[in-house]
Amino acid sequence: MPRKPRQHSQINIYHVVVKGINSQLLFEEHKDYLKYLEILEFHKENCNFNLFAYCLMSNHIHLLIQVNDTPLESIFKKINTAYAIWFNMKYHRSGPLQDGRYYSEPINSLDYLLSAMRYIHKNPFKANLEKNVGSKYPWSSYHSYIKEKDGLVDINLVLSELGSLDNFIKFHIYDSCCSFIDINNIKRRIPDDVAMEIIKQKCKVVHPTDVCKLSLSERRNAIFLLYENGISARQINRLTGIPRGIVDRILSNKL
Repeated sequence: MPRKPRQHSQINIYHVVVKGINSQLLFEEHKDYLKYLEILEFHKENCNFNLFAYCLMSNHIHLLIQVNDTPLESIFKKINTAYAIWFNMKYHRSGPLQDGRYYSEPINSLDYLLSAMRYIHKNPFKANLEKNVGSKYPWSSYHSYIKEKDGLVDINLVLSELGSLDNFIKFHIYDSCCSFIDINNIKRRIPDDVAMEIIKQKCKVVHPTDVCKLSLSERRNAIFLLYENGISARQINRLTGIPRGIVDRILSNKL
C-alpha cells in the first residue's frame, strides 16, 4: 500500500516528531543529547531552515521548523542518518534507530505555531520530569527563549508575536485547546502478513476469511479484539471479507 501523502503547510512550517524504533531510546546519556543538537545545528545551516522550538525526550524528539530551500524529507533524511550512524558506532549496534522517516503535521497560522511551541516545551512537565515548565529539564528550546539567545533557535518571531519575555513565560502556564501529534497517539500500520497471523491467532481460525463463519456475537467480539491489537478497520474488511460497513458500525458502537 502506498504511503499517505504528507499534508503541506501554507507557510512551510511543520511540527515534526521523530521516535525510536520499538520505543528504542534515542539518548542514553548527556553526550548523546549534545551530539544530536550538534547535528541539528550543522544541518540547519546547510539546509537553510528555521527552528522555532525543540524538545529532546529520551525516546522521541519534537521539532518545530520552517523549510526554505530544502524539502522536509531531505532534511530529516540527513539528520536521522547522521545521528543513527553516530549512535550505532558508539553503542556497537546495527540497524535502524528511528521509527520510520518522521511524523509531521502542517502549521498554517501563527496562532497554531505558538500553541505548538508551547505544547513542545511542556512535554517534560507533562512527563513529570520537572515541577514547572523550564524549571529543570535541560533539553528543550525553552531555555533559548529565557536567555533570549537567538542561535540554534530562531526566537524573534515568537517573542515578537507574544510581545515580551514575560508574556512568553505566562503563555506557558496555560494548556492549548489544540491537539498535536504525540508519541502516544502515533499508530503505524501493521503489515498485512503480520495482521493475518494476528487474526489467525486471536480468532483461533485457520484462515482470516474463516472469521466470516463465526456466529454474530463471536464475529463482533473478534472485530473488537483485532482492532484493539492494532489492525485497522480497512484491514479487517480486506483480510477477513467482513463488509466495511459492518466493521465500521460495530466499532462505532464500541469507540
